[in-house]
Amino acid sequence: MHRFFIPKECFENDKVKITGEPLHQIGYVLRLKPADRIIVLDNSGREFEVEIEYLTKKESQGKILSKKTGKGEPAVKITLYQALLKADRFELALQKCVELGVTAIVPFISERCVVKNPSESKAERWQKIVREAAEQSERSVIPTLHPAVSFEEACRTVSRPALLLWEEENGKGLKQVLQNLPFKTAKAISLFIGPEGGFPESEVKLARKQGIAVASLGRRVLRSETAGLAAISAILYEKNEMDKKR
Repeated sequence: MHRFFIPKECFENDKVKITGEPLHQIGYVLRLKPADRIIVLDNSGREFEVEIEYLTKKESQGKILSKKTGKGEPAVKITLYQALLKADRFELALQKCVELGVTAIVPFISERCVVKNPSESKAERWQKIVREAAEQSERSVIPTLHPAVSFEEACRTVSRPALLLWEEENGKGLKQVLQNLPFKTAKAISLFIGPEGGFPESEVKLARKQGIAVASLGRRVLRSETAGLAAISAILYEKNEMDKKR
């Protein structure tokens, strides 16, 4: 069934009102009709099976038939600190990291970022991409998309344990870091991924001073939008989140 995130205030007893973008998707894109069923989510981790009762140009109302706790949220909470990239690449990274299961995304501005300070309209577009990716991948909570910050601020305020991936790191690989404390037992991990040109050594030094671990992804140099997805997948694998039964 099709899935839609709906504001909590639209729920009342066993009814739910649907307006705005979800209504457009239901009525004009998918052309659903009364008696059709959908899954509605209130962004609390719960999901509701709803039968559409009526559908107009202004609103739709559905009857809640059942509710349950969603199963699409990983037990480990990953916050992705992603350097700003060119539009198509950043949007791809956003979409795919949400599909994989990140809890939050913090865009940051690195010394080598080509893109600086996204506009309000760009931020709104990113939020829409995050929501739609969460719906498509059967998430039950929309990952939090934070405003862009400087790399220095990100390092200062990041929750630990935190990990930065750097292609020039020769000491530790990602697997080694994840299999040792504090990452081995961590229920929440912060992950830094650099811009197209990679992190300059000065930023890596700053991260180390702030207690952020540094690791490599192996012998191949990946694009920024690929590196984040590879690292997130590795973290989820190490935390047994690739098993459907848990």
